[in-house]
Amino acid sequence: MQLGKYPWLHESKKRIGKNLPPALLIHGLPGIGKHTLANHLAQSVLCEKVSDLTDPCRTCSSCLLFEANTHPDFKHLTNDEAETSSSDTRSSTTKKPKQVISVKSVRGLGDFCHTKPHRGLAKVVIIEPAENLNQSAANALLKNLEEPPAFLNFILLARHKESLIPTLLSRCLKVHAKAPDIDSTSQWLSKQKPDLNASEPIKQLAIHLSGSAPLAALELVDDDLFFNQRGEILSLLSQRYVDAFALAAYCEKIEVPVLQRVFYALLHDLLMIENHGQALFHIDKMRELGDIKRSTAAKTFCRWHSEFNEYLKSANHPLNRRLALEALFLKWPQTK
Repeated sequence: MQLGKYPWLHESKKRIGKNLPPALLIHGLPGIGKHTLANHLAQSVLCEKVSDLTDPCRTCSSCLLFEANTHPDFKHLTNDEAETSSSDTRSSTTKKPKQVISVKSVRGLGDFCHTKPHRGLAKVVIIEPAENLNQSAANALLKNLEEPPAFLNFILLARHKESLIPTLLSRCLKVHAKAPDIDSTSQWLSKQKPDLNASEPIKQLAIHLSGSAPLAALELVDDDLFFNQRGEILSLLSQRYVDAFALAAYCEKIEVPVLQRVFYALLHDLLMIENHGQALFHIDKMRELGDIKRSTAAKTFCRWHSEFNEYLKSANHPLNRRLALEALFLKWPQTK
């Protein structure tokens, strides 16, 4: 796997050095390309024609096996098949199965970690997302990292390095995969999707909402459902009198992360408009933002922000999500 299409990852790769350490932690925003970088490193180590972390040849038998996902010296450990802990089907639309990497999965690496490579001189294990290792799984992994064979390399991927237990963190070389600046992400998106030049506000919204993570922004600009839901929410809020019950009924079927994206950006824009006369996120919806803001003081929206944060604490586990949303939106600032 080559990094030519992902120029912002070269700096992260440079910080790793010429050789892959026994344990490497790559952390950064979702959609920054951590998985792509990890695969590139793994393929480089397993390549038969290179001796360090230069680009893999992609033509040797090891590279071909890697790209076919059949390399015997490579393992990718990710979330176990998740199950919900509740049998209450009434909340199935709002509850998501708990995602974990179990101790059973980590212990299942035992033979792989202690037998010599089938090909070449190395074995590589990618663990993603590493923050989903439960306590027992993390402790089991530590045993493999205490005195690893010279041929064994672990690559852990996580959003925040602090999500790993300290003893595990201390054994890893830590590399932060940073997002490029907004202009660089914008230029990269335009190359991937030239038609976006006609929708600059949409592109800028996707970039800002993703924290300038290029792959996340690319995914978001193609998410028609998100933009439709965002548009409907802003439309309902821009009415002279906000119907809390209609808004709750609409939002009930929307996933919580989507509501967070829309409302956090909206509240930020309302504060920006009051203080600077301009928005940062929903710049294509200035008419709606003006109707929502009207003469309402920004501090009133700040108070609702606190109510929204309280709602989020139990958003995935309410006894009745519709009632919780109705109670939340009944507190939305109304124009006198």
